[in-house]
Amino acid sequence: MSEKTPGISFQNRMDNIVDDYRELGNLAIRLNGDVVKLLENYDESVHKSISAGSSTLDIKTINLERVCIRFMATEQPLAKDLLFIESMLRVISHIKRVGHLCAKIADSIRNIHEVPIPEKILNQMALMGEYIGVMLKKSFSVFLNHDLDKARELDRDDDKIDELYDSILNEVTSTMINDAEFAPYIIDTIFLARYMERIADKAVSIGSRTIFMITLKRPGIDE
Repeated sequence: MSEKTPGISFQNRMDNIVDDYRELGNLAIRLNGDVVKLLENYDESVHKSISAGSSTLDIKTINLERVCIRFMATEQPLAKDLLFIESMLRVISHIKRVGHLCAKIADSIRNIHEVPIPEKILNQMALMGEYIGVMLKKSFSVFLNHDLDKARELDRDDDKIDELYDSILNEVTSTMINDAEFAPYIIDTIFLARYMERIADKAVSIGSRTIFMITLKRPGIDE
């Protein structure tokens, strides 16, 4: 059989890898959505669900990493297929980190949920979480679809997240820091926003890897 025409086993394994990737992406998107719900209305069962989901995502990413490594070793993909699987390994690591960050966010929310955090800060965090959800969906999609234009949009999308993050920090330092009631909770509040901003960064990283996979150029460096 020609090297340009992969066998049935090769294609089936590639399809299974893509299906597993979609499952990981959907789980990460769900976890981020649950984080927003938890921020708006704390529920201990949702917190536990996020923690469990993060652990599940961690296990599934490790399993898919093993599948990709075995695939490269046994099927010896060439050219675009090799670059796709190698890029998949890097993207998987970003998805794994999203799960970890969601668990950290849930813990921070638990620590401050009984505190009357200023409504403006909570609203900005909820808006940040919703926008991050859009970014995650876009990043997972552009990688599979090799969508160069939308991959480049993610860096601009992140500017909105950075603006919200800066606004939250300004609000914390101008209101909470001068009130002794909030003193024990300032760090958790800042970390919560920081963890959310880091999830957005992971979406951007997936977009950047997509750009490299398509162009073999590093965004902002080689381009």
